[in-house]
Amino acid sequence: MSDPSNLDGPLFSKIAASAPFDLTVYYLQTDQIAQKVDPELGFSPNWDIPVVSGYRSILCPRGFIRRMHFLWRECFAASKYGLVIVPGYNRLDVALLAQFSRRQPLGMRLDTVSIYPEPPWKRRLKRMVLKQVLRRYAVFHPVGSLTERFLRELGVSSAQMFRFPYAADNGYLSARAERFRKEKDGLLAALGIQAGTFVVLGVLKFVPRENPMELLRGFCSFRKKFPDSALILVGTGPLEGEIRECLATMRLSEAARLVGYARYSELPKWYGISNVFVHPAAREPWGVSVNEAMACGLPVVASDTVGSSHDLVIEGLNGYRYPSGDSEALANCLERIASRPEQGREMGQCSERIAHRWSHEGSIASLSAILHKIAGMSSDRPSKRGPTPFTASS
Repeated sequence: MSDPSNLDGPLFSKIAASAPFDLTVYYLQTDQIAQKVDPELGFSPNWDIPVVSGYRSILCPRGFIRRMHFLWRECFAASKYGLVIVPGYNRLDVALLAQFSRRQPLGMRLDTVSIYPEPPWKRRLKRMVLKQVLRRYAVFHPVGSLTERFLRELGVSSAQMFRFPYAADNGYLSARAERFRKEKDGLLAALGIQAGTFVVLGVLKFVPRENPMELLRGFCSFRKKFPDSALILVGTGPLEGEIRECLATMRLSEAARLVGYARYSELPKWYGISNVFVHPAAREPWGVSVNEAMACGLPVVASDTVGSSHDLVIEGLNGYRYPSGDSEALANCLERIASRPEQGREMGQCSERIAHRWSHEGSIASLSAILHKIAGMSSDRPSKRGPTPFTASS
C-alpha cells in the first residue's frame, strides 16, 4: 500500500484477528504515514480511527533504489508468500519488479474502469501496454463489475478474477448513525433546520472531479417543488468560494449548510440526520461514500460515472442512478424519493441490507478462495499458504 487509510485499516485489523491466513502490509510511503497530504484537499485527512494498529505492517526504506532492492528481496525474488497482491499498475517501482519476478505468485487489486472518454489512440496504446503488463499476474482482484469488464476487455478470464471490493466498516458506521438519528431534531435545530425538513446530503471534496456544482443545480430544481428541504454539504476544497457564490445566485444560501471537512468518526452524524445521499462525481472509479451512506441506512442518488452506483444502487429499490451532467434528472430522482417518505425509509433499509453484503467478511472469504486457487495452481508448493502481503499503491 502507499499509505494507511480509513478504508483498509479496519479490514486489515479484522483479517489479522479472524482470517484463516496471515497478513503483512508493506507501506511504500515512509515519511508521512500519519500526515499524508491529500493532493486535492491540500491537507492531511488525519484519520481519527486506528488505521495502522492491529495487524503486521512494514515501512519500506526511503529512496527509489533502496526501496526497489528491499521489495525485491522481501516480496518478489522468491516464493516467500502465498500471494503478493499489488493494488494497481501505476507505480513504476512495483510494476518493474513484478515483470522480473518469476517464482512469486502475484495478484493485482484495482479499481480501473473504462467508462470515461479518452482519445482512441490513447485507449489503444494503453491497452497494448497493459496486456503485456498484466500477463505476469496469476489472479486479479477487481473492486466491482465495471473493473471486471475492463479486465475482460484486456483478455483476462473470469477464472482469474476474485472480487476484492472496497467495503466500509458497516457495523461501526451503522451503530453510530443510529445513535445520531435518535438526536436528529436537536442536531437539525442546531443548524437552523426545522424538524421534518427533507435533508439532502453531499459528502464530497469541493473539486471539479467530484462535481459539486451539479448537486447545487439539481437541488435548486428540486427545491422549487419541495420548498421544505435543505442541503447539507460536508467537505472542503478549492471550489468552496465558487459554491458559496452559486448558492447566493440561486437564492439557496438559507437552505444550504456548508459544515466543513468531517473526520471519519463524525461522518455518521451527517448520514444519520439526512434523508438521502447524493454522489454527483463526474469521474469516480468507485466512491466509498456510497457504501458509507448505505451502511447508515440512506437511499442513494448517484451519477452513472460513479463506479459503485453500478453495483450498489438498484434502481427504485434503494435509490436511483442518473446520467452525469443532467441536473434535471438528478432533481427528478430526489423528487421520487421525497414524494413518498415511507418508501424513502424503506429504500434506506434496503440500502443497509445491500451494504452489509459488501463487507469485510466477504473480502476475507474472497481472499481465502484466492489462496486456495493459488495453492492448486502451484502443486510444487505446500497447500498451507504463508502470509499475504499488500505491497503497492493504487
